[in-house]
Amino acid sequence: MSINSGKAIINACKKLGYNVQGFDGFNESILDQKFDFIFLALHGTFGEDGSIQKILEQNNIKYNGSNSTSSYHCFDKNFTKILAKKNGILTPKWLLVNSKEDANISNISFKSIVKPNKEGSTIGFSLVEDVNNIDIAIDKSLKHGDNSLIEEYIAGREITVSILENKSLPVIEIRPHSDIYDYKSKYTKGESDYICPANLDDFLSKDIQDIALKVHNLLGCKVYSRVDFRLDKDNKFWLLEINTLPGMTETSLFPMAAKAAGLSFQDLINKIIKLSLEK
Repeated sequence: MSINSGKAIINACKKLGYNVQGFDGFNESILDQKFDFIFLALHGTFGEDGSIQKILEQNNIKYNGSNSTSSYHCFDKNFTKILAKKNGILTPKWLLVNSKEDANISNISFKSIVKPNKEGSTIGFSLVEDVNNIDIAIDKSLKHGDNSLIEEYIAGREITVSILENKSLPVIEIRPHSDIYDYKSKYTKGESDYICPANLDDFLSKDIQDIALKVHNLLGCKVYSRVDFRLDKDNKFWLLEINTLPGMTETSLFPMAAKAAGLSFQDLINKIIKLSLEK
């Protein structure tokens, strides 16, 4: 077994009795070492976009999570939103642009979110409240990809649903201390609070979980994923994106939801491995 990153995953695998070797990133020499399984814990371009998944498939090496095609489509927020909309799933209005000149601001609502179409961890992300700042936000976003997504801002609550073995785990509400769940709010200790299970009506929670599972299946995801939403004041929930390799430290959102469902971090890692070997 090979772990591409994440001390927590390595430690869990050792406790489970696996023979583990960790790598910080990927290099071609890994392919020559005849591993039975590679646990991917990479994020962003190359990690989540289907690239490394395709390399492993071509070399007949088993790995965790969704296949290269599903990973590629999920990493493309525009593709995800088009598919969701076609299937009756609410998603904020959006505009895909590849330059400032493409941005027809007469069609853009403010507040708006500007972010790379293909990136993770809110890299290149901006909340724009003034139309005069849209060019700056697009420039920032385009440093991280060929296209920017300009998306209508939905006032309300940040929620997320993890999927494991084709079942939805408890809904988590994220409460950033700032106005928006940005990079700092995600990765700085104490910058956000998390409520799991979220304080929601049972029927509403079930509806959100059902839609999260529908998104997971529409995009052909396997084993596990995490689906992010905004919940507005009228209890309408709006799809933002899906993550095929959600964060997997012991304090990440996915393990938090699994723990609320009665699954320890070690058991979660073992379950992901076993389900991935069976796919």
